This record gives sequence, structure tokens and C-alpha cells, in this order.
Amino acid sequence: MLVVIAALVVGAAMWWQAAEPASRTAQAPVTESLPSPRVSQPVTSRASTPTDPPPGTRLTAVYMTRMGQAVLDETGAVLFRYERDNPHKARSTCLGDCAAVWTPVTTTGTPLVTGIDPALVDTIKRPEGAKQVTLAGWPLYKFANARPGEWTGQGTDHVWFVVEPDGRRNLNCLPAPVQ
Repeated sequence: MLVVIAALVVGAAMWWQAAEPASRTAQAPVTESLPSPRVSQPVTSRASTPTDPPPGTRLTAVYMTRMGQAVLDETGAVLFRYERDNPHKARSTCLGDCAAVWTPVTTTGTPLVTGIDPALVDTIKRPEGAKQVTLAGWPLYKFANARPGEWTGQGTDHVWFVVEPDGRRNLNCLPAPVQ
């Protein structure tokens, strides 16, 4: 019995520390789509301009029935943080194939926010020169194939999590092995 338990512990540890190949990330778990998330704090923190902002520059805090607190971009995409990024280093570690599956949220202007403390929102420069939006220092991403309001990818490889309006990772609706 002790041998079985030891094997399970070692196997779980190896699974938890596994590297993240792009092929595993591309097969992220599909979850419930929520077409109408509710905005949690409907006060715009920064004044909007008469023209539409460039893509990736509007962040909205929402409350979703099952997911709870989350952040959406202007297209309705649920935004994620990557645990291999370091919020204190001002850089993204999701590059190349990773960035093809987990699209960085970029901007050409100052991000507008609703229900999010504007002091928590900033940008960092990506290696290709784009400005990536950050929340509490965490670079933001969206899963490339997700539909608006869908959190496809939650808990993938134990490193991708829906981001809450304060930058913390949302631990709701994780696939069973991650919990």
C-alpha cells in the first residue's frame, strides 16, 4: 500500500511540474460559455474618448454566474494571467507558439477601465515591440479560440488562470485534477 501511495505522489509531482508544450496548451479544456456576464462596478475609471479605442484597450470587471469575478476586453474575451510570468519583472514569458495559442492583450494607447482600479493597469513592451496590457503587474492574455464570455483554458497546465479585477488568479471552475 505504501508503494502505491508513493507512486501516486511521485506521479502527481511529475505531472504538476511538467513543461508546457504548445500542443498541450492548444487542447485546453472547453467550459461553459456565458453570453451575458454582469458588470460588477459600472463606473468608468478613466474618461472615454469620442472615438473607439484601439483593440485591447478596454478592460471591464464582470461577475459571471459560475466563474465569479473576471475581466473582459472590449470584444468580450475573458482574460487570463500566466503563472510563469513574474509581475515584478515587467516582461512576458509567453512567446512564439505560446503567444499563438494565448494571444497577448495589446494596446496602442492608454487602457480604459470599468470596475478596475486604474492604478493597477499598465503596459510592458513585448520583444516584437507591441505594448502588452498588465493588471497588477501580470501581463494579460486571451485564449485564441475562445468565444466572448467563454473561459476556455481555465487551469490549463496549472499555469493559466482567469484574472480577477485586482490581478489575483480566479480559482473557480478548474478542471478536476487542478483543484
